[in-house]
Amino acid sequence: MDTFLQMMGAQWQVILILTISFILLILILSKLLFKPLMKYLDERNNEIKETYLGIEKSKEEISRLKDEYQAELKKIEKTAYDKMQEAIKEGLSAKAEIISEAHSQADRVLKKATEEIAQETKKALVELKKEVVTLSFQTTAKIIGAAMDEKTHHQLAEKFMEELPGKK
Repeated sequence: MDTFLQMMGAQWQVILILTISFILLILILSKLLFKPLMKYLDERNNEIKETYLGIEKSKEEISRLKDEYQAELKKIEKTAYDKMQEAIKEGLSAKAEIISEAHSQADRVLKKATEEIAQETKKALVELKKEVVTLSFQTTAKIIGAAMDEKTHHQLAEKFMEELPGKK
């Protein structure tokens, strides 16, 4: 190796100084540059990890909130559906009540009309019977040729009315 150094024209003292200088430079750079640079890179790496963890937590929180909101939305939809069904039931109940009341009122009107017709029919039958009796007595009086007194006339009319069909 000496021949190599002699050929290069370098001396061992220079190489030793250069080697020591290089080692000192590495140590100084290590203290002043590499350690702060490594510390900065570690801090930055930690910040990135924390940011990533924060993002993951945010995603989980968003997912949890989304699930809560969906559950709340379903609850609200169910409540709305239940209220709608209740309103429909109330509507149907009111409809049935109105129809029932209308039928009841129609039955009352029909019953009243039937009673009025029955009363009018009875009145008409009574009037008809009276007319028949009067006509019968007039005809009988003409045929017999004799006039009856009022008492005999009423007795015959009552007897005739009792014998008429449809008399209850």
